[in-house]
This record gives sequence, C-alpha cells and structure tokens, in this order.
Amino acid sequence: MTSYRTIFTTFIPYIILSLICRSGSVASESTLSASGDLFPECEEWAERGDCNPTGRPHFMQKNCRESCYKKTYREPEHRIISDDQDQEFYDLRARDANGKVFSMENLEGYVTVIVNAARVCQYTESFYDVLEHLHSINPWALEILAFPFDRPDIDLSSCREDIERFEKKDGHKIHIMETIDINGPDTHPIYRYLKKLFDVKEMDPNFSHYFFINPDGNYVELHYGISYNSLKTFVDHHVKAELGNSGDEF
Repeated sequence: MTSYRTIFTTFIPYIILSLICRSGSVASESTLSASGDLFPECEEWAERGDCNPTGRPHFMQKNCRESCYKKTYREPEHRIISDDQDQEFYDLRARDANGKVFSMENLEGYVTVIVNAARVCQYTESFYDVLEHLHSINPWALEILAFPFDRPDIDLSSCREDIERFEKKDGHKIHIMETIDINGPDTHPIYRYLKKLFDVKEMDPNFSHYFFINPDGNYVELHYGISYNSLKTFVDHHVKAELGNSGDEF
C-alpha cells in the first residue's frame, strides 16, 4: 500500500494537468467545468431538461456546458468511516458484466471511483470510453467501477444488444459491472451501503454520482455530476492530507 501512496503523491499533480488539457470526445467535454455557452437559449434549454439523458445530452455538453454545469453542480460531501461500523466497504462484493464475482477487497491500496452509468443509446459507450481514458492516465493508482442501470423512461430497443456486447467484451481496463438498481427495494448492496453512508434516500437518475474512496477505505467523497475542477479539488485535498500524514484521509 505504501508504494501506491508514494506513486500517488509523486505523480498526481501531473495527472491533474493532463486531465485539464485533454477533452477528446463529446462525453469528456462534459466533464469540463463551466466555460461558456455558445447559444443564448442554453439556460432555457438546461431548465427544461435538455442536459438530462432523456434530453439532448450530446448537444448540451458540447454547446451549453456552463448552463448544464450550473444546473447540476452541488458541493461534494465526504464521510469518514469509523472502525466501529457494522460493515466495511472492502467486505462487499458485486458481479461484473459477465457475471464474475468481484470483491471490493481487491481495491484496497487504490484510489477507487464508483459511478452509476445510465444506459442511453449513443451515449453510454462514449461515457465508458472517457472512464477508460481516465484510468489509462494513472492505472497504477486508480480503479474505476461503473455500474450500469436502466431507466424505465428510456427506450433501449435499438441499442440494448450493442451496449451489452460492449460491456461484456474483453480488454476493458475499468470494471464494468452488472446492471443494477440504484433505487427502490432491489437497490444493489454497494449502493445501499453508499447511500446509507451519505443519507441519500433516492439517487437522481438524471446525473451520475461519483463516489471516491481512499486507499484505506475509510474516507469516501461524493461528487454530484463531474467536473475536472471538482476532481482537482478532491485530489488536491487528499494529496495535502497524505503529505501531512493525517491518517484519516489519503
């Protein structure tokens, strides 16, 4: 674990610089923080829901980033996990897209990102590609688990087989997990644990929730939506904590 921490604190400033400079696809452009709208109607479009998966996410992420950012941004939250909790994150398990059991214990020593991925035609695969790219920048320190979920209001009849084929193919560097429920009585145990930790009753299916977990599994941070600025803030905070040997965080 020490070696991962050393690598993390040594190279993470360069990773952040690379993240800020790279935005090769429409989906990765959506992770940029507010940088101006290209149309005067952007705010109106964002208010009516065009930033949502059921709206025009590609168009809005490319042309109305500021309005989408303002519509979705919330301050990140964090929780310190005490030793006396009934269950630890590393006790949990989940199945990947091919049905293979994956233990969260395998993530110990890594910075871990867990994110819900709404299945949307012509969007989901691009979202996975962005996560793959993020992992490729720092594979020695980062693990990413993407949990796809189906929304009843989204028609997948024209693309479901393609998405499932993509999720199950070999060669992924991130972990694409089985399709789950993030709300309701059948909520997956991973999300039941994380939602309980942050007292989240219902997750908004319109936007991704990013749970960042430190290498010791005793500190979790929740970001609503994503921006490189919020990611940079998260990393800077924990790098400083690690350099200061705080013990509770990175």
